[in-house]
Amino acid sequence: MKYLRILWSYICGVLYMVLMSVLPKKPLEPLENSVHPHIVVTLTSYGRRVGTTVIHVLKSLLLQSRRPDRIILWLDNVNFSSDNVPSKLAKFCQKYGVEIRFCEDIRSYKKLVPALELCPDDILVTVDDDLVYKRGFLKSLYEAHLKAPADILCTLAHSPKVKDRQFLPYKEWEQNITKMGDNPIFPLGGAGTLYPPCSLYDDVVNKELFMTLAPQADDIWFWAMAVMAGTKHRLVDFGYSFYQIDLLYQKLHKDSSLMSSNLHKDNNDVQIRNIMKYYEELFDKWLALY
Repeated sequence: MKYLRILWSYICGVLYMVLMSVLPKKPLEPLENSVHPHIVVTLTSYGRRVGTTVIHVLKSLLLQSRRPDRIILWLDNVNFSSDNVPSKLAKFCQKYGVEIRFCEDIRSYKKLVPALELCPDDILVTVDDDLVYKRGFLKSLYEAHLKAPADILCTLAHSPKVKDRQFLPYKEWEQNITKMGDNPIFPLGGAGTLYPPCSLYDDVVNKELFMTLAPQADDIWFWAMAVMAGTKHRLVDFGYSFYQIDLLYQKLHKDSSLMSSNLHKDNNDVQIRNIMKYYEELFDKWLALY
């Protein structure tokens, strides 16, 4: 059933890409026409995806029933500049008001850390560069935010398993849940996560620290920074918010995705231990939240 669901998501994603290419899209409104705090969708991309998948992600964001105020695509300033962004992507972003910004290469952390520094008072929503998002996804997150404005919200999560005050291996956690139950959750940023202003601990932008403790695990770092700040995580009952569009490539190139590398090589467990060792009070703070 798991593989059938993934395959169906991929087929739907391909069909949705075709549909998005013909649906009319409007440019984003000027910021002065929007209410503060702004809703800023922030994402990053790298390598081949900059010229292949990310433009489809942007199309799905422009077609949201509750449109964002800003969309920012972060590219690393080592491999990219205004001179070598693929022309199709550059023209698309210019036409529809999507911002392309360049920043230090801090791997997957580019999706959120630069936006936290640029837009500290805005509502930030992270998405991935290989998924296209259903039309109601952003509206559902925002409506849930109005009801629980202090919480970090997501549409997909894991539920950690604990024994003797220790996390069990990441592979043994309850995976990919879409409805809030009685157990604490661990949000998956790629499926769409909303961060209210001031919801993360100050260390969240400490590049030297997170690149030492968890260089390949931004979701784990952002989870820990929420716990350290005393912020709860909450699941929005939307179901799967996205369709897969890069699945075949990832299956044929097993090490192409960060998730595959972390999961199959147990990197997540190593990085969780690193963070827990550095923040000795983290586990108790997490238990206290729930």
